[in-house]
Formats: sequence, structure tokens, C-alpha cells
Amino acid sequence: MHQHLRTLLATAAAAALAGGLLTTTAGSAAALVPGAHGDFNGDGYRDFAVAAAGARVGERSGAGQVVIVYGGVGAPSSARTINISQNSPGVPGTAESGDGFGDAIVVEDFNGDGYGDLAVGAPGEDVGTDTDGGTVAILWGSETGLTSGRTINDPAPSSHDKFGRVLSALADSDGKPDLAIGSTTPTIDVYRGGFSDSGATGGSYRFVPPSWVTTAPVSMTAGNIGGGDVIADLVAIGSPDQDGGVVRVYSGADDAPSATPAYTITQDTPGIPGTSEAGDRFGASLAVSRAGYGYQNLAVGVPGESLGGATGTGAVTFLYGGPEGLIGARSMAGTDPQFFSQNSPGVAGSDESGDRFGGAVHIADTDNDRNEDLVVGAPGENSGDGTVAYLRSDGGIAPSGTPGITPAGTGVSTTGSPNFGRMLAG
Repeated sequence: MHQHLRTLLATAAAAALAGGLLTTTAGSAAALVPGAHGDFNGDGYRDFAVAAAGARVGERSGAGQVVIVYGGVGAPSSARTINISQNSPGVPGTAESGDGFGDAIVVEDFNGDGYGDLAVGAPGEDVGTDTDGGTVAILWGSETGLTSGRTINDPAPSSHDKFGRVLSALADSDGKPDLAIGSTTPTIDVYRGGFSDSGATGGSYRFVPPSWVTTAPVSMTAGNIGGGDVIADLVAIGSPDQDGGVVRVYSGADDAPSATPAYTITQDTPGIPGTSEAGDRFGASLAVSRAGYGYQNLAVGVPGESLGGATGTGAVTFLYGGPEGLIGARSMAGTDPQFFSQNSPGVAGSDESGDRFGGAVHIADTDNDRNEDLVVGAPGENSGDGTVAYLRSDGGIAPSGTPGITPAGTGVSTTGSPNFGRMLAG
């Protein structure tokens, strides 16, 4: 049930890019080996991005911002952050009300120079006369951080809206990550690796799910969940609005994709914590991580989960990969699924109605201790201000009470509802 991810989705047209310069903070040291991702400035620590797509920029409500959290010794903090909007020098476009810049974000070394790059969706962007047509920009990493940007044009603007509402990076054996882009239809546009600062790509293609999949994807992620090789060969797509939420894992042969899911996961799947209930939104966010023993794990956000008297407080389910994928018993200790809410010991905050903990999830080692930690967004915290929780790992996720990162602490305006933590990537 394996397949290379660049053949997972199927054909369209070439992308055109345009952009300018973006000045950010300086980094240090030499770049990572080409193909590495998550380090925007080449200082040897993995960074991550926090989206606040509802943030006010100047007088523009809902224009959106992205906060870059730089990795380093110890837990991530507000002291190691910078803010980016479409008004930042060199970022393609202009901050306008309702653009939703940051509504989707993904990080990968798209141009192969050894620095992490950031792709950002602005699905509310008007493109000419196309209201809410949506755009996607790639911001390039360098020794001084994210230093230039290019816009990816929608190959079929008349067939959908909100291009860039979902993004995923698909790494494969050629070392050239692909970029998958979702919109308001189930069809996914994929741009082949081979991106360059001047605007070239390796081409593009499309993935059309089976006809019975009628909802547009809300989340996508990719990784080697069920195999021990170095090639990513499975993709998980979340459909959180179907019943209580569904995650589908697609796989197939090396030479062609399978449009039929290899298996599906819900909260009613044996071994998965919780019970599938309408509004839980299981799979609204997804993150894959490579474990040290060769398999990849999956974090699944359940932001609509109600616990105790708190409606829509949210939760996260952490699933461990193995030779049978995410389904099936493992003989290794500590690999049972884990379940976290803000009432879990060591997690910052507490269960409150509307927090939407698990609205975003991300897995990364930002302090180089060789353990990949779990970062969780709760965009509904404090009536839509939002917050980000950091859950340390010692091999399994073991929260240690690390304080959260807040919009106020990073300079994001809390006028309106910034939804800080709506998306995470790194």
C-alpha cells in the first residue's frame, strides 16, 4: 500500500510566479543541507509559523498575519518572534479586509537551497473581478530569514473559489517537494517540485477524489505512516464536517495513485480515544512527524470536542505509526494513542467553551534535544484572541507546563478576532 507522493494527485498546467523582497530579522550560521525544512534562517534550529488569519492589519479587519517563532535553546517563546503581513516589505499583495492571509500555511525547502520556505494562503483575496478567488505566496528563506516572495497563480480560477484555503507539502524521492493546494471543491491542485526564485516550477497536476467524496478538504498532511523507508508514501486528508469527522489515508502503486482510501479513521475506530459525535470535527487539523524508529506519527485535532460542561473546548489525539500504518497493535511500549485537552496535566490553560484547542497541530523538535514536541493552537481562546500551547516530548508526549504563546505577547492586534493559532507549520 505504498506510493510516491508526487504521483499521488493527477495533471493540470504550469504555475506562474511573481513577487519581490521581504526584509525580516537576521539569522546566523550556515544553511542546512539542501532539502532540509523548518529552519528559515539557517541557524541550525527548526522554526515554526503561527497564523492569525483574522488579525487586523492597520485599519484592515481580517487582513491576516503570520508570526514566525524561531527555534533555539529551551521552549519557544514570544521573545523569539517576528510578524509578517501582506504589508511587510516584499510580501506579494497588499493587506486588505477579509484577505485571510495565513488561513493556510506550510513549510518546506521548496527551492532546494537548504533554508525553510513558507507558503501562505490568502483565500479571501480578490483576484481581479473574482471575489474571494484566493492566492498563495511562497516566501523564501535565507541567512536573514524570509527574504523574498512569489505568488502562485490559480490554474482554474473559474472552477472554484478560495484557492489556498488548504495547503500541504509533499516530499518524495527526487528531493524536490511538491505543493498541494485546496479550494472550495474536492479537487486538489499540485505543483511539482523544482520551484525557483524566478518563478519556474516542475509543472503541475490534479488529484480528483472518487465522486462520493463531495466535500472540499479542510486539512491535508503527508508522510510515511505505514512504512520504514525514507520515501513519504501516504497522505491523510481530513473531512471534519462529515458526521463527527473522518480522516482518510490514501495509498497506491508507485506508478499511479489510488483514488480509493486505504482506510479511514474516526473516533469510533477501535483504539481511537473518544466517541464520534456531530460537531467534534475530528481531523480539522493534521500533522505528521518522523519518529526515530522509522515510522511516522499523526496528530489529529478535534477542535469541536465538548468535555465536561465546556462546549467546543477541543482536544488532540496523537496516533503512533507502525508497519500496519496507524491501525493495528504495536509491540513497542508507549505507542498507545494519547488524548490531550487543556485540562490534561501539564497543558497550559483549561477547558473552556469555544476555545477550539486542536484547531491547529504541529510536531517539531525546535530545541535540538532529539525529541519532537507537539504544538497546539487554540484559536478560540479568550473570545477569538487565540493562543498556542507547547507540549514537550520525552519519546512520548509528556506536557510539562510550558507557558503558551499569545497574540498580545507577539504584537498581534486583538481587535476583533485574530484567531491566533488557527494554523501552525514548520
